[in-house]
Amino acid sequence: AKGYEVAGFFFWQGDKDRYSLAHATRYEQNLVNLIKALRKEFDAPNAKFVCATLGQRTKEDAKDNDKLILDAQLAVDGGSGKHPEFKGNVATVYSNPLSQGGASNGHYNGNARTYMDVGLAMGEAMAGLLKK
Repeated sequence: AKGYEVAGFFFWQGDKDRYSLAHATRYEQNLVNLIKALRKEFDAPNAKFVCATLGQRTKEDAKDNDKLILDAQLAVDGGSGKHPEFKGNVATVYSNPLSQGGASNGHYNGNARTYMDVGLAMGEAMAGLLKK
């Protein structure tokens, strides 16, 4: 085989950004810029992108910086309608139901089940995007 093709990217991050209001308020725009920059850098304009939320907060109980990060991660999902250019090529996995406790800053209490379940959900989301 010669060469390779970047078919997609996975991203599960945001913990450190939730400690800074400046970072949290810019998270959505920075995430949009990251998606575009990765596609450009790797010459992969059609590469799919899957993001997972941090997981320690529900949509209903998130507040302050946690809410800003969660809302930003959900906003880039191609199904949200907020970023039409991401329709069919960006998905966000809402990971709160998959978390077995703990938080991102404590590595989910080292619970391997959380990592396995989030990873599986992200893989399934990627497979769904690649089928389109």
